[in-house]
Amino acid sequence: MARPTTSKVPAWIETGSTLRSLDGLLLAGTAVVPQDAPAHAMLLMHGEGTDREQFGFYARLAEELGRAGCASLRFDLPGHGESQGRQEDITLSGLLNLIDAGLRELRTLAAGASLSLVATGLTGGIAAGYAARRGDELDRLALIDPLIDYQRHFIDEDPRWSHGTLSHTAARELADTGTVAYPPSFRLGRAMLNEVFWLQPRGVLEAIRTPTLILHGSGPATVPFESSRTAAMALTCRHRLVEIEAPQRRQWRAPTIRAIIEWLLNGE
Repeated sequence: MARPTTSKVPAWIETGSTLRSLDGLLLAGTAVVPQDAPAHAMLLMHGEGTDREQFGFYARLAEELGRAGCASLRFDLPGHGESQGRQEDITLSGLLNLIDAGLRELRTLAAGASLSLVATGLTGGIAAGYAARRGDELDRLALIDPLIDYQRHFIDEDPRWSHGTLSHTAARELADTGTVAYPPSFRLGRAMLNEVFWLQPRGVLEAIRTPTLILHGSGPATVPFESSRTAAMALTCRHRLVEIEAPQRRQWRAPTIRAIIEWLLNGE
């Protein structure tokens, strides 16, 4: 009689990881690396105003990736969590360089693995821009509630701006503090406020060649689902748009993780 077989769950190790931005900031991170050499590795970029755990979602995603035999790296953006720097010094071009730094570190942690990128909110648009410019570095791209139109989000829909000009009260706040606060806990500086008029991920979507998964929660959200629908229509690469139900409850996490892992491993 044949003996019953049991599926093997790959062993993995989670460790603290410190990396440097290209301009020298120390960034606090967490790496998950399977003990067997992984074929896939994913960089997890969190959204604005939170940290590398993304309200606990990235920790769970990293664990499930580890169980699937995939490595991952997540780190706090400057001025977030335990990383050096200030939020108000973040720029869009600086975020592109942070992705570059993260991928360099990931290549060291998981030598020979194919690299993929997942990003949420603000970094979702930046990740799309990175893929448009350096798509040959990436095997897969996954964007969660991506912020694609920066000017619309930070300028046009903000009552402190009128016809592209900051109100006197907000301008005084910017002059006094060097920041303009955006809910829930993100502070923009003068440099990025000027960038958002000119640097728009939406304009480079058709240049992306990396297979792209867009996941977006249904219902009211900071970034409306229609934004992701429009972005998906602009993509010319192989892509998939998934609407996740019940984003206000934790039930959204399991289907989101499942969709990301299936996209990473099977391209489905």
